[in-house]
Amino acid sequence: AHDNALTVSQAKASIGMKDVWVNGFIVGGDLTSSSASFNPPFESATNLIIAARKSVSSRESCIAVQLPSGDVRDMLNLAEHPEMLGREVCLNGDIVESYFGLVGLKNVSDYVLK
Repeated sequence: AHDNALTVSQAKASIGMKDVWVNGFIVGGDLTSSSASFNPPFESATNLIIAARKSVSSRESCIAVQLPSGDVRDMLNLAEHPEMLGREVCLNGDIVESYFGLVGLKNVSDYVLK
């Protein structure tokens, strides 16, 4: 399961895969179709971005993650939990071609904090 999670770069090459684990660092949120925020305070509870390293500050290096309502959003969103910035996380979901213009992870059903 999450022990064999895809890296961010592997996930970007795996568009269309469903119910897969992806591992990365939470580096920001507040996505729009052309921007993302890498610094608090954050306003949106519905999305975040993950990257291969916590030092990443380029939107193009990231995967956009949709946070569905429920436990996943309640625990991981940066608006309520700015302390999650920089945390390593494994997320289970479906890899889509575009979410806010980036390769995305949707239908996230589970997560594991590292």
